[in-house]
Amino acid sequence: MEIAIIVGLSGLCLWFAWRLYSLRRGIEELTGALTQDPPPPLRDVADVATQQRLLTLSTAALDTVTEATLLRDSERNRRDFLETLLNEIKDAIFILDANREIRFLNEAARQLFPSDQAYLERAFLEVCRDHRIYDTLELAEELGSKVSDKIVLRTQELERDRIKEINLLVEAEPLTFEGAGASGSGTWILLRNITSQLETEQIRRDFVANASHELRTPLSIINGYLETMDDADMNLNQAMIRRAVRTMRKHGKRISRIVEDMLTISKLENASNLLNFEPFDLRDSLDEIISQLMPLIEEHHAKVKVNANSDEALVLEGDRYYWDQIFFNLIENALKQNRSKGLRIEVKLSSEEGRYIIEIKDNGIGIPTADIPLIFKRFYRIQKHHAQNQVKGTGLGLSIVKRAVEAHSGTISVESQPGFETVFTISVPSSSLQFASRTAST
Repeated sequence: MEIAIIVGLSGLCLWFAWRLYSLRRGIEELTGALTQDPPPPLRDVADVATQQRLLTLSTAALDTVTEATLLRDSERNRRDFLETLLNEIKDAIFILDANREIRFLNEAARQLFPSDQAYLERAFLEVCRDHRIYDTLELAEELGSKVSDKIVLRTQELERDRIKEINLLVEAEPLTFEGAGASGSGTWILLRNITSQLETEQIRRDFVANASHELRTPLSIINGYLETMDDADMNLNQAMIRRAVRTMRKHGKRISRIVEDMLTISKLENASNLLNFEPFDLRDSLDEIISQLMPLIEEHHAKVKVNANSDEALVLEGDRYYWDQIFFNLIENALKQNRSKGLRIEVKLSSEEGRYIIEIKDNGIGIPTADIPLIFKRFYRIQKHHAQNQVKGTGLGLSIVKRAVEAHSGTISVESQPGFETVFTISVPSSSLQFASRTAST
């Protein structure tokens, strides 16, 4: 009897041990499944973890973890999408918490304030290091509303190792955010670079002021002669009348040239919609302009030489009218700036790796080094050596040249050695991208 009891108890112990081992193994398998990312479906879990005793627990646990994983992935995808979207914005954006520590910033903010250290959870003032921006932030928090200000920020260009100034529009506003069972408050701050906008506004103001000034002088001269001729007490002879008419005609032509050049620049501001791209031969355009300027060339006893390979086709897809303007202004500018006899102008046309290289060289007085960065600005002229009674140019010719070249996806540069030579170099693609796009859209 005792032996039977002992055997029974031993069997019972073995059965409980097996049950305990099975449960422990099932729980271990279930734990391993729950730690996978993402968790496997129930059918892929080991049988020992889905036995009848653990089936309900395994199902509930896997369903809960799967749902949490889906929510996490959805939130992560949404965050990645928003970060990508904000990184595409050119304005620098910061999001700060209640302690004014950085919780988020986009790529534009990193470029504006470069740092070797991590940005997140750092004090905003430590990153921006500008009390004016920080003052705007404090004022927004104090007023509890949106605040904006304009400042000039000095930053260092790492590539050129120099200091540059940029104009910033600073906007800040308090915010409240909620998520994942937690809520808090903070501030967003935006820094927008408005340097180009201010420069454009200044260019427009300067353009209006300079245009008014340039038109006022010839109009005053013409009106002065007309008042003199209309004076009943003035005894005018034929010589005075002819001199007055010649002067008024000369200044009338100057007004017409100024107006025409201003209209040309105005058209070039929206060149992509106005240029008429067609194939034409650069040599034909150059030869025609030289023929038009031949009276001025002979008057200055100058010589113009064209250096181009006659066997090479120089067909450009562009607007012939504006290339006539380019050649006309550059050659005429060389003639007018060098009134002494013996001027030599050489125009070289060549092709290189799908681009046309155009060099216009003269052996005149040259351009002072200090004036070279300014010669393409509107109404800028270098004529200090000219007599006061000579009619000046409009000061728009080189501005037209630069904008016309850029409208054809080209570049223009100038090198000058005063007293020796001046070289204008134009590089332009032989097949313009604008021409291709316009043809496709048509």
